Amino acid sequence: MSEQRPSRAFVRKARRSLRRMTNLQREVFLAMRFEEGVTYAQLAKRYGLTESEVQHAFASALFIFAKSIRKPEPWWWRLWPW
Repeated sequence: MSEQRPSRAFVRKARRSLRRMTNLQREVFLAMRFEEGVTYAQLAKRYGLTESEVQHAFASALFIFAKSIRKPEPWWWRLWPW
């Protein structure tokens, strides 16, 4: 089965959303998405937080990510050379 690559617009929006997150939100988000089998308890221990604080950071990061992905880009960005 072949894997599809994400569009350039999606990658741009994803990077922008990561820049909008705080350091804690970004680290928790990336750990939850890309580390195999990591739990809130493990992340709480890693960062010296409670599980509910880790859950809040992850929920906030998801909100920022989803909001950034849904937001349409201005038409002129398609002409910008990045």
